Amino acid sequence: MKYLLRKYENIILILALFLIASVLLSNSLRASQLRSLLERASLAVIAPIQKGVTGTMRNIVGVWDHYIFLANSSKENVELKKELKKEKFQNSLLAEELEKYRRVENLLSIDPVAINDARVAAVVAWDSTNLARTLVIDKGTDHKVENGMPVITHDGLVGRTVVTASNSSRVLMMTDARSAVDAFVQGSRVRCIVVGQNRKRALIRYLPLDAEVKEGDVLISSGLGGVYPKGLRLGTVSRLKKGSDRLFYEAEMTPSADFSRIEEVLVVLGKGGPEPEIKPEAKR
Repeated sequence: MKYLLRKYENIILILALFLIASVLLSNSLRASQLRSLLERASLAVIAPIQKGVTGTMRNIVGVWDHYIFLANSSKENVELKKELKKEKFQNSLLAEELEKYRRVENLLSIDPVAINDARVAAVVAWDSTNLARTLVIDKGTDHKVENGMPVITHDGLVGRTVVTASNSSRVLMMTDARSAVDAFVQGSRVRCIVVGQNRKRALIRYLPLDAEVKEGDVLISSGLGGVYPKGLRLGTVSRLKKGSDRLFYEAEMTPSADFSRIEEVLVVLGKGGPEPEIKPEAKR
């Protein structure tokens, strides 16, 4: 027996080592399978939890980012609204300046009918009641404006200055009952007098029944009396009928200038003379 053990000692040793290695390998595989089983079980339990936590975190981060975005957007919106209001305000000012420039340009483009010098003035106050038809402008004696000077727009005659201070003047409009303008019918050259009556329309006095005149005809200043330059547009005949005295028409004139919308006027420098005399019957 000992002889056999000695004879096959190497073979037995190799077999023993192979057997031990097989046992160890088998145990390692079992341990690996066990770990794999445990890992799968753990993964099955933990994965949904991790998924929920990850989703929650993503939602929180998304909500926070959305809040930050909305906050920034709200702030930017407020700033943009401020800028928009500022731009609108500036555009409004520019538009108003442009309109003023156009109005003044129209004033200065008036055909200089006997006009040697003039001053552009802004209207700063009104007195348009049943008692008077006047307005106040921002030019006075410091600007060489004196009493009796004609006041016009590019549409036609407004009136004349009656009270002047250093930096302002009161203008009596031609629709005031105290005003009278010597006039011509532009086409026929028939002479008449335009008298105010504290209304939108003015009266036309002393227009003969045989005159060549019709509604719509234009009236201009005659230049007689030395108050107003000749050729200024006054208005148009708006009512025309035979008078009860059978000598003159009963007529009215609608002024060319829209007195309710005047913002700038032109004061014609030069001392005006007396207005045409109005006979007592013309004041009725």
